[in-house]
Amino acid sequence: MSPEIRRETRRRAGASRRRAAPPAPARGRPLRRSAAVALLLSSAGLWSTGSVDGQAQDARIPAPGTLWLELAPELRTWSEQFAANSDRASDGEKEPLFAHFDGSVASRLFPGPAPFLDDVNAAATELGYDAYTESDLSLGSLDFSAMNAQARVLGLGLELGIVDRLSVGFRAPFTMTDVESAFVFDSASATVTAATVAFPQGGAFFTEAQTALTSLQALIDGGSLAGMALTDAVRLRDDLDTFLTALEARSVAGGLIPTATTSAGAQMSGRFSGFADDLDALGIALPALGLPETATRSDLNGWLTNPPVSASPLTDTRNSLRLGEIEVSLRFNLFDAISDPGRDADADSASADAEVAGDSSPVDETDVAETLDPSSDGLRFRTTVGATLRLPILQASFPPLQDATHFLDVPIGDGQTDIELALYQDVSFRRFIVRSEFRYGIQRPDAVILRVAPPDQPFALEALQTPVLRDLGDYVLATVRPGFRLTPALSVALEWDYFRLGAPTYSLTEELADVADATALEVEGTQTRQRFGLGFVYDHSRAQDRAGLLTGTPQSRSAWQFAISMRSPISGSGGVTPSSFLYGASLRVPIGIF
Repeated sequence: MSPEIRRETRRRAGASRRRAAPPAPARGRPLRRSAAVALLLSSAGLWSTGSVDGQAQDARIPAPGTLWLELAPELRTWSEQFAANSDRASDGEKEPLFAHFDGSVASRLFPGPAPFLDDVNAAATELGYDAYTESDLSLGSLDFSAMNAQARVLGLGLELGIVDRLSVGFRAPFTMTDVESAFVFDSASATVTAATVAFPQGGAFFTEAQTALTSLQALIDGGSLAGMALTDAVRLRDDLDTFLTALEARSVAGGLIPTATTSAGAQMSGRFSGFADDLDALGIALPALGLPETATRSDLNGWLTNPPVSASPLTDTRNSLRLGEIEVSLRFNLFDAISDPGRDADADSASADAEVAGDSSPVDETDVAETLDPSSDGLRFRTTVGATLRLPILQASFPPLQDATHFLDVPIGDGQTDIELALYQDVSFRRFIVRSEFRYGIQRPDAVILRVAPPDQPFALEALQTPVLRDLGDYVLATVRPGFRLTPALSVALEWDYFRLGAPTYSLTEELADVADATALEVEGTQTRQRFGLGFVYDHSRAQDRAGLLTGTPQSRSAWQFAISMRSPISGSGGVTPSSFLYGASLRVPIGIF
């Protein structure tokens, strides 16, 4: 016989001798036991992330006057996404995160080459080359080898039981996100380069060229030239000055110029060589032009960060730790037959009735053993409903395909308000317990300023930035966790979650040239994802319930619960749906307030 059973047997056998007054009616005792057990059996804390992710709650709420304090770190990491139907992948297949960035830079990152044609041809006459056509223009290509994203969230939660069956909660998620990418910029096919890199303003080329031009002007002013020689010198001065002025303007503005290996580059180099030959005949040296043969990664980032694109460079990005979307919640327990074990209450009632009748016979040791063993529990249910208000953060970033300023980024918040309704359902039978959570989120429409590109072009230029009315769509999240109690305190569970985001809608609030509507922002907006994994819970309060509450040991104010959750993506669709792994933990401590 175990020591716990012996202690409980002695306690029940001598109960009538220890009581100084008749016991309360049997129907009152289960109510008092219900409050105690509800407190001690609680194992899920506040957890509802602004990104509609994270660890699930169960149907328990804190007892009146009890505050649940929870610390819940979480890591989501992914390098793939679930594809929509496309030339490269079928719906639901996994594709690398860089699928939207790989390939021709001009065709994938920008809405057509027209703005760059205008740029490179702006000084074609002054620099002495024929204007580019669309087939002439190439910005090179990108070859990605990896792209990894992750979001780290430290959730701080509070939930207070204010009256019986009702609690109010608050959660503040502190979030950090980053993206790491590895790619090779293939510049062999590039036909243009940035003038800023090749000919920096104030560099040696412009200094030496200006010295030559000054020497030519001095020669003209000195009177040693006359007739056609003077006329040719003046024309040479004007043409060279025009060339240098146009090239320096290209450098200042970050404009494009031909590479040396193109026909336009050969024409430009030939024109400058003509200037050099004419000046050499006059005894004046002109520096070599030295057009770059290929573009560079600095050129690539220059195209991205300067007009007309004015976006972020292709580099690793990180959003430092900051407060995300704050949540305020309310939960109401409709029914709870798990936190108030009817069998335990019946045993106490029977003992009390026996004492009133003067029966002090020993309690059956088998009955005590069954009381301490959860495998004898029958089928029980617990149901709770809840509502959450998720507030927008002040400085929100937007999904990458909607904002070219942050297209290699994981946003911390989307800047709009969510209203979430939830149902929590627990079912317990013997050592088995199934915890289920079903949430429906309403994402409230709002007005934002976004770049709107023409159809089938994922990124927009700075000039296409305009106010937009958006509705990000409602979402559904279901989490089911069938578990098995290895001990009264330790349980292990399989975990499955399902997420679906409805189709978003966008509409322009004012007319925009070359763009009829904002439907391009709706492309690949619907998302679905399923994950499957494993979880562990150690509930110190449940250990107290089995080993302490029944033996008369005073309840502890330091009862705590620790949980670990690991889930892996198994299916999804949508095109930009992260195939994310979830690793989470939570530590919850109840504190008596009143």
